[in-house]
Amino acid sequence: MKISNFKSIDSLELKNLKYFSVFAGANGSGKSNFFDALDFVSRFIRNGITDALRWHGGFDNIHSVKRHPNEAQRFEFEIKYTLPSETTDKNEWYRLGLHNLSDKPEIEESISQDDNLLLERQKGKIPCLTKGETRTPIEGFSTNYSGFHLFSNLFLYQWLSNLHLYRIEPKGASAPAQSDQDSSLLKSTGHNLPHVLRRLEQNKHLRETILEWMETMVPGIEQIKTSLQLGGTAILFKEHGTDKQFPAQMMSDGTIYALSLLVAVLDMPSDSGLTLIEEPERGLHPQVIFEFIDLMRTQASNANPLWMTTHSESVVRRLQLDELWLVDKKEGRTQMKAAASGHLQQQDLAPLGVDEAWLSDLLGGGLPW
Repeated sequence: MKISNFKSIDSLELKNLKYFSVFAGANGSGKSNFFDALDFVSRFIRNGITDALRWHGGFDNIHSVKRHPNEAQRFEFEIKYTLPSETTDKNEWYRLGLHNLSDKPEIEESISQDDNLLLERQKGKIPCLTKGETRTPIEGFSTNYSGFHLFSNLFLYQWLSNLHLYRIEPKGASAPAQSDQDSSLLKSTGHNLPHVLRRLEQNKHLRETILEWMETMVPGIEQIKTSLQLGGTAILFKEHGTDKQFPAQMMSDGTIYALSLLVAVLDMPSDSGLTLIEEPERGLHPQVIFEFIDLMRTQASNANPLWMTTHSESVVRRLQLDELWLVDKKEGRTQMKAAASGHLQQQDLAPLGVDEAWLSDLLGGGLPW
């Protein structure tokens, strides 16, 4: 994956990303900017360049201040994905260039499968379907939208267009959800949690799984259910030793945060899609964090990768070296390094843990503060 010219990202190239990956670094190092760049690409693919720019605050909010003004107008993204197969591995490749972002954006795109070019779009031109040496222009195609829509059957299209970025806000997630809110997928902030939870209650296995995990992580909880009330749906909790049910607003932020994360992880897209979670450790006990990391690792797959950001040593302590990416900022530019790319390997760390090696900068990715 390559990303150029997005906020603190001047130029990044990441190789051999695992389907469960954690990006660890100090506050302000650029972890969130990396996730925002992926979200920007996903929104462009789904809804066009106008929507993507508007959602992320326009050109002034996304361009790299370290770039020369003439180069700051261009955003670049490239990804190559290898799909494991019983016979021959399949490769899909997508390259995107967005030009003149502050004025009249122009799109440049290429899509390939197994080294066969499927679509080519020169800067500011309409896309062309390609087959060998033949180029067939798609007349009337909008200058605002991605040509990737024409290949929605490709795995990589599903993977990018079904991207979901979570920055949970416990206060909003605990409030009753208005009746007009969507229940098909948890919102980025978790504000429709009651509606989504009510949908999941219809699945006995999911309902029992969520309760089992919550009982493990928040001792004393006996029941979690939703209730239709005037104007919306509310979450109610019941604890051992009492017959009274408590509204979610009376529970701790950590409890609501844990429940939101469970729903986000257990309700991932059924086909394929990328799930991004910001700082899953907030308000959680270290032992609860350990349990969550194990769950997330189990839920992640080639079809449904799960990536997280963190600056918590408790999260890093639970990781394998090849699951960790080190994020640092030098001279205002975000840098990333695979923790396993240095001279130290997992077997070399004992008796140190991954977290101790990270905190002491033995992995060479910069200090985490």
